[in-house]
Amino acid sequence: MPLPSPASRMLLADFPQQHVLRLTLHRPDARNAYNAQMVNELAQWLAWSEQEIAIRTVILTGSGTVFCSGADLQEAFTGGGKGLRNSAGGWSPLQHLPRRKIWIAALNGHAYGGGLELALSCDFILAAEQAKIALPEVQHGLLPLGGAIEQLAKRLPVALARQLLLAAEPLSAARALAAGLFSQVVPQEQLPEAALALAARLNRNAPLAVQACNALLQAAIDGLPDRSDAELRQLQASDDYQESLLARSERRQPNWQGR
Repeated sequence: MPLPSPASRMLLADFPQQHVLRLTLHRPDARNAYNAQMVNELAQWLAWSEQEIAIRTVILTGSGTVFCSGADLQEAFTGGGKGLRNSAGGWSPLQHLPRRKIWIAALNGHAYGGGLELALSCDFILAAEQAKIALPEVQHGLLPLGGAIEQLAKRLPVALARQLLLAAEPLSAARALAAGLFSQVVPQEQLPEAALALAARLNRNAPLAVQACNALLQAAIDGLPDRSDAELRQLQASDDYQESLLARSERRQPNWQGR
């Protein structure tokens, strides 16, 4: 599948490791705030990665010392911010967009407002030690409608969720880690390698099985009907399932193809 052809350099893409796509938010003059163009480009790369069998994991990070300061408020206050909504109608660039691949948010710095919601849309959050998260929407007379309310209600104690949502108080990376919101916190200079190491650990496993487990876990979290039988049937019909049987019989490591 051809690579997306972005109209700007607001979202940088590279392939630092086999089976890994890394996307870097790059609007340094706007603290990596996302605008309509960046939202559109993120959706294009998500669609591409879903179709590209060679890609199993996506790392999302920011340039400089800020991950993402949220939505561009100049655009958010223009026309009700409709241009900032993605193709699925979500207020966060990834909200409601269907995907199976695993996404890792690597917070190289602060993630505020929609930037935090962007990270919460990913499957793992790693952070640099100095990173902070905050939801300042109520300070501007706005609401965090990109999934933060639902996500924090599921993932944090209610008192801590209220501190973020109602008091708009920042939370340190260390406290977010202790609360279970982050998977790992490392010195900033170690963050790129930590994200790649996690991707490598994930990618050693059968990709279709990883995706199925993740889908079943999210369904359980969301209280959706159990689809274990359907996911298992889909796995058993795959080439990778036959490869797993053959590899066991030949006493070797499987060569996963993701199909």
